[in-house]
Amino acid sequence: MSTDFMDALSQPDHEVRMLYDQRAPLRDGVELSADVYLPLAEGPWPTIVQWTPYESTRDRFIAWGVWFAKRGYAAIVIDTRGRYESDGEFVAWTRDGEDAYDSVDWVVKQPWSNGDVGTWGRSYGAIVQWQLARLRHPAIRCMSPAVICDDYYADCHYLGGAFQLALSVGAAMLWHSAMAIVTGPSARDTVLNDRVLRHLPLGTLDEAAVGKPLETWKNWLRHPNYDDYWRSLDHKHIYEHVDVPMLQQGGWFDAYPGAMMRQWQGVREQGATELARNNQRVLMGPWSHEEESGRRIGDLDFGPEAESSVRSHELRFYDHWLKGNDTGMAAEPPISLFTMGIDKWRHVHEWPLPGTTYQKWYLHSGGAAQSIDGDGVFSATMPARDEPSDSYRNDPLDPVPTIGGNNSIATMMQNSSIQVGPGPSDQTPIEKRRDVLVYTSEVLAEDLEVTGPLEAVLYASSDARDCDFVLRLSDVHPDGRSIFVAEGILRARHRNGFERTDLLEPGKMEEFRIRCYPTSMVFLKGHRLRVTVASSSFPRISSNLQSGGDIATDTRADAVVATQTVFHTAQYPSHLLLPVVPA
Repeated sequence: MSTDFMDALSQPDHEVRMLYDQRAPLRDGVELSADVYLPLAEGPWPTIVQWTPYESTRDRFIAWGVWFAKRGYAAIVIDTRGRYESDGEFVAWTRDGEDAYDSVDWVVKQPWSNGDVGTWGRSYGAIVQWQLARLRHPAIRCMSPAVICDDYYADCHYLGGAFQLALSVGAAMLWHSAMAIVTGPSARDTVLNDRVLRHLPLGTLDEAAVGKPLETWKNWLRHPNYDDYWRSLDHKHIYEHVDVPMLQQGGWFDAYPGAMMRQWQGVREQGATELARNNQRVLMGPWSHEEESGRRIGDLDFGPEAESSVRSHELRFYDHWLKGNDTGMAAEPPISLFTMGIDKWRHVHEWPLPGTTYQKWYLHSGGAAQSIDGDGVFSATMPARDEPSDSYRNDPLDPVPTIGGNNSIATMMQNSSIQVGPGPSDQTPIEKRRDVLVYTSEVLAEDLEVTGPLEAVLYASSDARDCDFVLRLSDVHPDGRSIFVAEGILRARHRNGFERTDLLEPGKMEEFRIRCYPTSMVFLKGHRLRVTVASSSFPRISSNLQSGGDIATDTRADAVVATQTVFHTAQYPSHLLLPVVPA
């Protein structure tokens, strides 16, 4: 990203003082704990607030508060209801909007606030902001939600209808357990370990992990289809209530890059005011869930441009909307994307990019695409004849492991006995398995840019009543490394929609449309593209036991070893739709 604006930003000229555990009263008498970071000089100051269930005194929150206070802001970190020093009972996603509204009421009454408030927050902190946006507090001037989804079923807990196991375990157990379990890295290994993650039935996993039933966990499993429970949690319906500018942030290797682009577009089209509609910005970097900048993630170094300080761009946003400073931001395009491969930022007005053509790249083989040693081919040439199909046997009790990918669990599990790794990790270990189909292109004669949303169409069958399809796109380097780019997952029973369950007729070929994550990637000359198809990614998603039964009650005894068959003929051309941007 351009740094020409740096001289126009607020400078770190201030000494900082801190006020810990200030009490913010709510309408029902509960008090939240707020840590306040202020310039030492006399105020009042424009104010930035964030809310977190992850302990306001953690080092990263302290560093955030000090950074903004040095630059002339009152920066406030508030523990959500029922967490750490805050009163009340923590129940995720229920009262966050109202609590945030009341705490902003408290903020603007303090002598150190000038009454102009911006908000910030990642993940759960972004959820709080969306809930607050629905209520339209008059003191809010701008918001910056990062790495969050708008669909808590299909993006968060049931990706493509497949239960996101590790994320759901981490969220439910770490949010709702006794405080001794919540705190510290060793606590994460208490619940995010092999024993817990392999526990069956899923309906009692909470009790196996923390020794007691957890209502949130039970609710998630009681609602395996998209229904009113999930609709009540979504914030897609909040777009029309947003009345302030937003700077949204995401990462290509987070679990929510598609959602971030939808949210930007949703408010841009439906926002409550012209101010909101005309001032939506989004920034997408080469990062996963926890990173805000940094050039290295997984097995790749994205170069010096990836080190751009996202915090400085946030400061630019707040300086514009809270201080009225001219930082040049208003004259720039609203979308900032990091394009991998060439490792450069670009700034554009539209998504998908103008001139994008959607090219079908097809699966081919002589009937033996199992593993990296097979004969699978990936090309832009449609099958000209009836090619033989590819089959593989999937054992639910020996699932394909998760290695990198679009996940938000790598950091969560970094102290766990199970490691999944972030984002662009080498897929070669799983491509050697016989239960993974592998299709590889010829060496590219020229660069190929793929930027935008991806979708796969598989024509396939199973001899079981249910199965999963996990499709991954990777960039094969000249040294043989197969580096993850993007993926898509679909549970077969939800092929006709997440609101319904349609079990398979064993042996019958069906069409499976798999929504994949978007990306911005230049596959360089001399590299190859690779697509893999499997039926598991553990512990990212729960292992589909393929029985067609209730995922909450099925046990190991219900597991069915099944044969999946993928067809790629002229009549049934399995393919991946690539958004290709001309050079």
